[in-house]
Amino acid sequence: MEIKITKSELLSGLFWTQSVVERKVTMPVLSNALLEATPKTLTITATDLEVGVRSTHTADVATPGKVTVHAKNLYEIIRQLPDEKVKLTVKANHWVEIVSGKSRFKIVGMSADEFPKLSFSEGKEVQSVPTDTVLEMISKTAYAMSTDEVRYNLNGIYCEARDVEGKPGIRFVATDGHRMAYCERPTPGKFALPKGVIIPRKGVGELKRLCDSGGDAPVSLYFDGKQLVAARGAVTMLVRLIDGQFPPYEQVIPKDLPKVVTADRKQFIDSLKRASLVASDMSHAVKMTFSPGMIEISTTNPDVGEVHEEMAATYKGETFDVGFNAKYFLDLLAVISDESVVMGLKNNVSPCVIRSEFDRGFLSMVMPRRL
Repeated sequence: MEIKITKSELLSGLFWTQSVVERKVTMPVLSNALLEATPKTLTITATDLEVGVRSTHTADVATPGKVTVHAKNLYEIIRQLPDEKVKLTVKANHWVEIVSGKSRFKIVGMSADEFPKLSFSEGKEVQSVPTDTVLEMISKTAYAMSTDEVRYNLNGIYCEARDVEGKPGIRFVATDGHRMAYCERPTPGKFALPKGVIIPRKGVGELKRLCDSGGDAPVSLYFDGKQLVAARGAVTMLVRLIDGQFPPYEQVIPKDLPKVVTADRKQFIDSLKRASLVASDMSHAVKMTFSPGMIEISTTNPDVGEVHEEMAATYKGETFDVGFNAKYFLDLLAVISDESVVMGLKNNVSPCVIRSEFDRGFLSMVMPRRL
């Protein structure tokens, strides 16, 4: 293989490999990027067997061929090259020579035959979705994903097709067992998803990077039950979906919520942040006392002290206390753009349901904790 390519073009492809490849792997080839040269094109691929990424770039190809090279080493070398023009040549025993200006490197490569075979082909049911829509749905749910590796079926975002305001749409849902959030949006077309699928945490992060990579081009999404294929511009991403059952989340959302509290979002955030300075680093536990026209937030920590906050709120019911994790509230309040937040409660042992005044497609829920 022998090619000439611009430094900027090569870096743009290697950039996508950096968050996919792992430093510690059982298969050395998974630390590598696969470089495949065909007439006029260089394709760069990387995978950790959970997420794969492929990008296609214009190149002057003298000799087609393919090789794998350590992705992070190659990226750092290309970044430091002195000239915009780069020449890559594969030598005997898969050594790769890199020439730019008066700089010359020879680095170890591996046979492309050892690289895993990936299927990036898209199916017929590809849907083109605005990137802003995907980014918003991820933002409003990802904070609730579980980090408990034992409960692997909660380590991601559940995705299901459903009608949204009478139009085809999609809903993202995340929960860690203590809190839950969903966000649904209409889409240009109907997804062929007979049942919901779970996108793993790392896949969610890479999908976010793809949508957040600049420009206003939409992202094309295709689900086949076992993998998600997402494509945008010259980059195509492959995500292996979690093989597990997502819990029946709708069954735990309380329908009857007689106690409705409305509060200023910014004041609520500021009060919770101050209370968190005293709350336990482990539990982040605070007591919220709801009384007519007021919310009181308090906590006591024998190692630090105590705090008491008061803020105005719209509430006309009887006074009652509920314990919550302050961090859970701060996480969800950060993704709501409304000036006010609306909370629905039943009693001090039932979940608190938080909705947006204007976004009917968003809901968040926080479970109470013992005081």
